[in-house]
Amino acid sequence: MHSAPEAPLPADRVRCYAIWLGGAQVGTARETEQWSAAGVVLRRSEAMRFLRGDAPVAIETTIEIVADAALVPSRVTWTEQAQSLRRGEAVHDATGWTVRDDAGARRLPDRAIPAELAPLVVRRDGRFAGPVFLPARGFVAGAGRIEPVAPGRLIARIAFTSAADAEAPDDEARGAPGEATAEATIDLGDDGMPVRVVDGEGVIATRISAAEAARRFAPADLIAATAIALSGAPSHRLLLEGDLAVPPVPGQRMRRLPDGAELELSAELGGGLPPGAPGADRTHEIAALVQRVRGRIAPDLAADATSARTAAAATAGDCTTFALATERAIPTLLVTGFRVDGDRLVRHRWAVSWTGGAWIAVDAAFGAVPAGGDLVGLAIHDADDLGLVAGEAALTHLRAAAWQ
Repeated sequence: MHSAPEAPLPADRVRCYAIWLGGAQVGTARETEQWSAAGVVLRRSEAMRFLRGDAPVAIETTIEIVADAALVPSRVTWTEQAQSLRRGEAVHDATGWTVRDDAGARRLPDRAIPAELAPLVVRRDGRFAGPVFLPARGFVAGAGRIEPVAPGRLIARIAFTSAADAEAPDDEARGAPGEATAEATIDLGDDGMPVRVVDGEGVIATRISAAEAARRFAPADLIAATAIALSGAPSHRLLLEGDLAVPPVPGQRMRRLPDGAELELSAELGGGLPPGAPGADRTHEIAALVQRVRGRIAPDLAADATSARTAAAATAGDCTTFALATERAIPTLLVTGFRVDGDRLVRHRWAVSWTGGAWIAVDAAFGAVPAGGDLVGLAIHDADDLGLVAGEAALTHLRAAAWQ
């Protein structure tokens, strides 16, 4: 009796990509597949170079995935080198996934796969549906789906749920309460792998040669590239265009329109969030906390990404660092959205805190207590990694804005 011949191993592969935002290159990526009888080792390395205002930023990220021949992953490692080195690892064994990073140890959905492995599954199966996690974003997990919409074209979606958003009134939510969706359009090459990826934030990855990937490029200003132009004369009302879920946070009041929303902006607007526990007025305590935060943290747009775990000791950072640093001792949620900056909206993050009798907006980066009148909140969420990712996904739904 003759045994069936073993199937040949897939060929090792190398792919390079240029990463673009706002028409300017901001980085490069290199992916390698190394196959053996045991399965595949997939590595993706990204080198990002850009400006945030006048501050130069350089970030080197590497994700390595070990999977068997059936593309079932067993280990994922992530490293990021910016101003400091950060790393994390997820290991799958008989009990499921365990993640260990600077947040400690925690679990992931048993059947989840790293998002970077999904294109290999699609190359084999033509589509994908199931739980996924993002190693470079604190290993946060969501529900993923990749489906063909035309020959050689796919739509990829990941849905995240923030616990804070889930408490918002149903008429303020888009889709399921608390759900934010990140999506991308993927064009495939003859090898069944992406040659062009366009995500909802306007980031475009295009396949290039190794020689093209080695070329130097001038860094672009990320703040300008993600800003939204404001037309019309300054007012206290904005017309927003997009598929928006505008939460009832302090500082704004929304009226739905067929293709967006009309937003009234004022620090005197109390919003419509569910009240917290009644108690003594803590407004002065909140203001004193903001002053302590501003005295300790120096504005630095080039500082490493901050988490809720590191903000308490941070001495430099951006608006996220300031917002997270106020999330201590006082009931506080974070808001992700935009700030009016002259004739444009720039991405921004701040907090809402419970005084004992009302929610107020708190913009520690600018020392505003209460804040409002120049803030456009698109998502309210917890201060954990999942909340931050879900908040950023909400930004992608604003397409245009104008003063009314």
